[in-house]
Amino acid sequence: MRTVIVDGGGSTTDVAVAIDGHVASRTILPSVKPSGSDLHTDELCRMLGTFLASTSIAPDADATSRLDGVVVGMAGVWSPAEMHRYQIALRDSWQTYVGMDVPQLVVMSDAELVMVAAHGRCEGVVVIAGTGSIGLRRMADARLLRCGGWGPRIDDAGGGFWLGHEACKAVAHMLDGRGPSTLLIRPVASYVRADADDPDSVRDGLRRSSIEGVARIGSAVLTYADEGDEVAIGLRTRGAEELGKLFHALDPQAECRAMVYGSLFHNVVYHTCVERFADRPLPRVDDILEAVAASVDS
Repeated sequence: MRTVIVDGGGSTTDVAVAIDGHVASRTILPSVKPSGSDLHTDELCRMLGTFLASTSIAPDADATSRLDGVVVGMAGVWSPAEMHRYQIALRDSWQTYVGMDVPQLVVMSDAELVMVAAHGRCEGVVVIAGTGSIGLRRMADARLLRCGGWGPRIDDAGGGFWLGHEACKAVAHMLDGRGPSTLLIRPVASYVRADADDPDSVRDGLRRSSIEGVARIGSAVLTYADEGDEVAIGLRTRGAEELGKLFHALDPQAECRAMVYGSLFHNVVYHTCVERFADRPLPRVDDILEAVAASVDS
């Protein structure tokens, strides 16, 4: 069985060709997350066509024409209507940029792709904490429950954007004299391109800067917490508690196997804190593409 797996996130697009349940070739492409006016399927298929045409996975096989299926997990695609619209556009773009022989196309959200990687078709819970945060549970009857994932303007507590935004707020409070001193002024100053030793430049930078990219400060918050900064430790604790609430909301009796995924869980202490608030062990999903390849072929 030969399958293309696409993990389309907000930062990158990870792609693999899987043969008989194992990844044979992979690449990382720029993000092609859909927007309101453009689904970006043309861009995706142009890049896929180039990748497949240059990928040698067997001496006697054409990777493009002998595919059994394509599984796409795409950020910004969640509702059935959005999936249907995206699938139609993807089929048209595939015929234009990859080949007229269109394999079976399966479209889902990027979060659901993580669920497939974590639990396949079985019941289970997964919480994702990267730029944002979201929890999913697949029920025994295949229904998919969702908790969180509201986006940074409303919630996403415990994710990188939330941690970065809270760090900026903590530094603003410190500069105002409303909050304690914190070394988080260093990563915040770097983010706003100011001098951490010049409070006025940090103040001016915070007032002028957009908060759109503050998720990049999230990992720094965890690093400074590991180094003993009290404000950062407080943010780490609050973030872990919020992620723990996702597990309790989705699976209050802790009946299901639960896993976690996302860059923030590479911080060992944060991972451990979330396990403590969730009241259960939480194995980490590391390689989505490999796990999905095994699940699709099972």
